[in-house]
Amino acid sequence: MRKWLYRLCFSILYAQDSDLGGGSEIYTYLERWDVRGWVDTVVPIETRPWGREEAFLLIQKTDSRYLPYLDQARYDRAFFQLSDSLPARPRPSGFLWLFPENRDAFVTRSPWGQLYIGPLLHFSIGRDSSGLLYQNTRGAYLRARLGKKVGIYADFLETQARLPFFIRDRYTEYQTLWGETFVKPFRNEGFDYANTRGYITFSPLPAIRFKFGRDKAFWGPGFQSLFLSDYSPEYLYLHIRTRIQKWEYHNFFAQLIDYLPNKPDAWGDQPRKYLVLHQLLWRPSRGMSIGLFEGVMYNPWTPLGRRGVELTYFIPVIFYRTVEQAIGSPDNAFLGLFGRANLFHRLQLYGQIAIDDYNFSKRREGKGWWGNKYAFQLGLKAFDLGLRTLDIQIELNQVQPYTYSHSSISAAWTHHGQFLAHPYGANLREYTALIRYQPLPGLTAESRISILQQGLNQPGENWGSDIFQSDISHKQDFGNRVLQGERKGYRIWHGRLVYQPGCLPFYIEVEGFVRDGVRGGITTLRWMLPGKPLRF
Repeated sequence: MRKWLYRLCFSILYAQDSDLGGGSEIYTYLERWDVRGWVDTVVPIETRPWGREEAFLLIQKTDSRYLPYLDQARYDRAFFQLSDSLPARPRPSGFLWLFPENRDAFVTRSPWGQLYIGPLLHFSIGRDSSGLLYQNTRGAYLRARLGKKVGIYADFLETQARLPFFIRDRYTEYQTLWGETFVKPFRNEGFDYANTRGYITFSPLPAIRFKFGRDKAFWGPGFQSLFLSDYSPEYLYLHIRTRIQKWEYHNFFAQLIDYLPNKPDAWGDQPRKYLVLHQLLWRPSRGMSIGLFEGVMYNPWTPLGRRGVELTYFIPVIFYRTVEQAIGSPDNAFLGLFGRANLFHRLQLYGQIAIDDYNFSKRREGKGWWGNKYAFQLGLKAFDLGLRTLDIQIELNQVQPYTYSHSSISAAWTHHGQFLAHPYGANLREYTALIRYQPLPGLTAESRISILQQGLNQPGENWGSDIFQSDISHKQDFGNRVLQGERKGYRIWHGRLVYQPGCLPFYIEVEGFVRDGVRGGITTLRWMLPGKPLRF
């Protein structure tokens, strides 16, 4: 049995399909069952999104006989959402007559493949201190499977929204909207924007999976990621994942946008920049993993002109930092270490260390050299803590001044004017506690409390919080410490009550938030769209 567990069920890669949305609650289900010891295989929580086929096989490898009653309800919902072998049902009454299987609107199955088409809907209304809040999102998705090795996905969303005050304030400061690209002003401080994703997956061998297209990813076991997060908009990338027994290796090649706010159309397109990453994981046992991460942010322009494509970075197995130094250190290199361990079928310990730059010799010259740029994360998850289905997560994140920045602003760890790692940049310390509880089948309560402290820049003084500023303008060489500059604190509470009737992909949500004493609430109806994580 143990030998079989280490093989990681590679056979799932023979059947390719689209990915499971990054905000899907199924990730939390499977991680919970993994820690509790109910999944009879490895659950790769360190990188998301997963393929739907992979997630479905993990569901099948969950021993439902041992699941408590409330987890059994989660299991049934996950099985319904992921299975593509749902039998045709009698056409239901009401609005569900459009969905013969109570999920997809149009389904075609044949020996050569399968095709699924359906709507994506999100309607919400609420209030905060500034007035009415709303979101009206309509769209559709298409996903297909060609044979057993090719998967296709595409969707399109059109939205008009008036969002909470702190998101609007952030738009005013950075001229970008969290998670979106081209945004047009809408009536009364609202926004009008469209979004689209599309990609193809291919598995030539059982151990290898390719994904190419426009999407985004999240790397890390925690609430936040200090490497690659999913706050910024989608981008074009090629992801190659290789699994061989206890080992897993990722190659990630992305084309990002070096955003110019208010760029006239006559200037042409937005400038491009490129990100190359690779990650190696080792799983000595089913509930433990240790990983190494390395990346380079690459700007194709230098003060001397266009340098062209750096082909060496496309070698899938090479030490990027050595290459970056060999070509003259023009780029922003990054290293990282992360890991997790499941303990006693109740707890999970995890953490990350991200090193942007570090010079040990500078420690002899003085403390707090500005160029020692790093971040770390420590976290604990506890499951069934006192009550069935009561899960708690506690996490600390700290990012030193100037981390993720670079001498060239174009090489900063950003995309489309937004942060690729922690959503507030650098020079910060964050304490977060999350609670998730399912009192009844189909009903889930979630709550997040965060205390965020950050040292902000002052006019003409770069203390290391804004990674859109060149780190050449740092205020002092030595004596730097976290939270230096103008210290500001944020107190955030966000709660959500979600009800899913039956196994339908339909959700009713009631949300509330308090941010620095300002309150707000939102009621949402959504169909097929995953819920947004409580991370803003």
